[in-house]
Amino acid sequence: MGLIDWLTKGKQKQAASAGESAQSVRVERGTEVAGLNFKSAVDAHMKWKMRLDAYINGSSSENLDAGVVCRDDQCPLGKWIYGRGGGEFGYSETFFDMKAHHAHFHRCAGDIVLAAQAGDKGKAHHLLHHGDYVHASERVKKLLARLFVLVSDDKTAIDAHIKWKERLQDFVQGHSNEDLQVDAISRDDQCALGAWLNGEGKEHYSHTPTFEAVRRSHAEFHLCAGKVLAIAQQGRRDEALAMIEEGDYAAASDNITSTLVELFSQRRQ
Repeated sequence: MGLIDWLTKGKQKQAASAGESAQSVRVERGTEVAGLNFKSAVDAHMKWKMRLDAYINGSSSENLDAGVVCRDDQCPLGKWIYGRGGGEFGYSETFFDMKAHHAHFHRCAGDIVLAAQAGDKGKAHHLLHHGDYVHASERVKKLLARLFVLVSDDKTAIDAHIKWKERLQDFVQGHSNEDLQVDAISRDDQCALGAWLNGEGKEHYSHTPTFEAVRRSHAEFHLCAGKVLAIAQQGRRDEALAMIEEGDYAAASDNITSTLVELFSQRRQ
């Protein structure tokens, strides 16, 4: 049973046999990536509901501080996000989304603690069981699962990059609500991967032989993407769609993928 199976079956009864217990140990060991045990992180995240419920009911021995609970950098997951997690996976759209929802989750949890401390149990229970808290909690759990799948195979950067093709195709075909601008798209420092390459990525990987090749490939890709967008905005939709599938844009996209794979292969050596 992998992490995804565990997440979908996490509310079932605990395993009773020794064989199942041994399997659980193997899952625990197999879900640690880049210094974070994803199963333990999800476990700790899910326990927040019980901790908050006990605090509201006055049955908790914890002295929760709303000023601390509302911060997203104080729990083990938050420290990983702002530490090694961001350094290694900050380019990933999935990581970025998880970070944002995790921050929102803690703001919601802080509001619950404040309501409880004000003596308004009804409001605190309502916030805990309905609305933003519930949504944010579920999103964090799902995004952690998705991130685990991606980081296990070094697919995060490639995943974020591949989405560009879908975004451009949707825009050209009129299926997108995004306000894409040629000047912004042509720049290589505006997307999540670009920000990572100029920040944490540079700090962690600039010593590797392939890092500069990735940066050059990424810059060339965005120039080509800008050209596709410019053609589309001129009303030449078929030409723009063809450019996405073949020619300079397609070559630049393939080159980014291959250099990223090489970069992360060097990281493991």
